[in-house]
Amino acid sequence: MKKTLIALALTTLPVAAMAEVVLYGQMKAGYEASSTKNTDEKRGPYENGIADYGSRIGFKGSEDIGHNMKVIWQVESRIHLGHSNGGSDGWANRDSFIGLETPYGKIRAGRISNQINANMDDIDTWEYNNAALGLSKFTRTDARYVGIAYDSPEWAGFNFNVLYSPRDNVNGADRQAEYKSHLGTGEKYSVGLNYKNSGWFAKYGFDYLKNSGFKVHHVENGAYVGENKDGQVHRLEGGYDANNWFVGAGYQYTKNTSSYFRALNDTQFGDVNDHDMGVDNQGQEAALTVGYHFGNIFPKISYAHGWDAKINGTKERNTKYDQIVIGADYAFSKRTTANVQAGWLREGNGYSGNLYDPAHNDVAQKSNGKTKTTAIGVGLKHVF
Repeated sequence: MKKTLIALALTTLPVAAMAEVVLYGQMKAGYEASSTKNTDEKRGPYENGIADYGSRIGFKGSEDIGHNMKVIWQVESRIHLGHSNGGSDGWANRDSFIGLETPYGKIRAGRISNQINANMDDIDTWEYNNAALGLSKFTRTDARYVGIAYDSPEWAGFNFNVLYSPRDNVNGADRQAEYKSHLGTGEKYSVGLNYKNSGWFAKYGFDYLKNSGFKVHHVENGAYVGENKDGQVHRLEGGYDANNWFVGAGYQYTKNTSSYFRALNDTQFGDVNDHDMGVDNQGQEAALTVGYHFGNIFPKISYAHGWDAKINGTKERNTKYDQIVIGADYAFSKRTTANVQAGWLREGNGYSGNLYDPAHNDVAQKSNGKTKTTAIGVGLKHVF
């Protein structure tokens, strides 16, 4: 009934009031199959099914208010095409904001992508759901923060942006829970710099995360004793996208944020809304994608590598990963594209022992082996 009333209300709006409203989005999904094998175990059964690629729908608009200024707004929502049992999605759970645009740049307030999410996924050219079929490990630092952002105009191919997310937006206005959990404040900052010229591009993204890690000094009476640490993300991407060629490379350094070593993401030292605190960790990784357009066909290949991670200041063995994805896109039109790809992902599972206890290196350890995942996927994407 509510949906019917909303639809009727929209049809009664004056044409002038709706003139600046734009409906846009992407519908994309596919079929994926994958299998996983752990060291010293038999390969697991193939899992398969309809894969959601991250469809979305949005509304955006603007109004000229004079003095070279426009009011701009956007509401964008995720649509899962793979929900079971009639599951539903939220509203405005992607970039949604209101702001002002002037010749000197844009100011926006709302849920906004950091530089890494908004501008730095060039080398991850794949559509996928399974992590083995795209560079999801490398792009895991893509994020959205509730805050205020400034985007500069472009000067000679350069532009920059900044984003600040206040403490009480991160913790959901629940300071009491932060106090009780000894998390400290959780403000988040993002800075980005972009350059493009004649097909060449270079991009840098930096995130600073207050009190996002906990460095354990020792274990006392079964409790971890240590100190809070701030987190950082540095990502650099560059390449060439012209004359049918695409070549893109990226490097990423992370500190006290989500790790590509999966075991680190299983334990939290605190969690209040969007303020998460994990164990002190550092990681370095790199990725490369090369492709060439043959008419409507775009064959491509990607390789990514993560070096052994540092945990509590110590480099831990058998925590690195390697990944290869190979496939092609076929463009039916400017708006509709089909994809097919195969992927291989090998991840280290570390060694036995309590990684959160600095003394674990003093005892004999046994390798937990590796996990190898192979996957294939085929799908379809339409942009409107």
